[in-house]
Amino acid sequence: MSESFKATLAAYQTTPHPADGSLPRLSEEDIAHLKRWTDDVRANEVWNTIHRAAQEHGKLLPPRVFIGETLGAREIAKSMNHRRDNRERYRKQAEQMMRIAKFLRAPLPNGVLLIPTGVELARGLNEAAEKCREYVAVSRNASGVLKWTRKSKPHHVFISILSNDLYGLTGRWLDHEVGVLAEIAFDESEIDDDKVSWVRRSVKRSKPASRRAK
Repeated sequence: MSESFKATLAAYQTTPHPADGSLPRLSEEDIAHLKRWTDDVRANEVWNTIHRAAQEHGKLLPPRVFIGETLGAREIAKSMNHRRDNRERYRKQAEQMMRIAKFLRAPLPNGVLLIPTGVELARGLNEAAEKCREYVAVSRNASGVLKWTRKSKPHHVFISILSNDLYGLTGRWLDHEVGVLAEIAFDESEIDDDKVSWVRRSVKRSKPASRRAK
C-alpha cells in the first residue's frame, strides 16, 4: 500500500482520471505541493493511517480522490487573501450586474424587449452576481459544518476543511495526520496535534457531515 500511494502521488499530474480519461488541471502551486508531498518521509505513514481508518469506518477512499480533495482544500484556503483584498470590488461588480440584468428585463413602451434574449442574459447576470457575493461573503461554512471568516488564516481554513472531511470518512479526529498534511500543503513547520485540535475546537460546530468519495 505504501509504495502504491507514493507512486500515485508522483504520477498524479500525468495519469488520466479513470472515469473520463482526463488529466488533472494543475497550477504551479499544485505541482509544488505534490512534489513536497512526494518527498516527505511521513507521506506513506499518514496515508496508511487515513486509509485504514476509512476502511474500518466502512468508507471507500481511493488515493487519487484523497489527493485531489487535499489539493482543493489548499486552493480554497489560499484564496482567502484574494477574497479579503477584493471584497469591495466583487460586491460592486455584483451590484452592476444586477442593474444591467434589471435593464435587460425591462420592455420598451410597446411591450417588446429591446434585446430578444434579454431575460436569458439577465438570468445569467443574476447567477454571476450571486457567485461574486458568495466568493467574498463575510462568513462561510466549509464543508457545510465549519464556520470561517475573512479574518481566518489560510492554514486554519485548510485544517478545518480537512479535519471535517476526514472525520466524515473515518469517524475520528485525525489531528496528527491533518497537521502533517497542513505542513506539507503550506510548506510550514510546527503545526502540531495541539494546534490542529485548537483550530477545530475554536469554531462553532454542528453535527459533522460525511462526504462520499467519488
